[in-house]
Amino acid sequence: MQNQVIEEIAKHLGVTPQDIDPNITLKEGLGLGPIEIADLLSYLAQKFDITFEPADMEGLHTVNDIIVMVEDLSLE
Repeated sequence: MQNQVIEEIAKHLGVTPQDIDPNITLKEGLGLGPIEIADLLSYLAQKFDITFEPADMEGLHTVNDIIVMVEDLSLE
């Protein structure tokens, strides 16, 4: 599932999946602010048919954090 999430993040950001490192930070590495992160989560929620809670956003610092969250929510 990690590759699927990376592919969707890359598609949303307009970059190639190779540009997305799981350990890259959302703010410094990808240059995403709170609004862009919320927009990305909304996009991923639709793609993977999951629901993010507002509190979930607080613990997101890297691409891998998003991958883990999507995987966890997909299992519920």
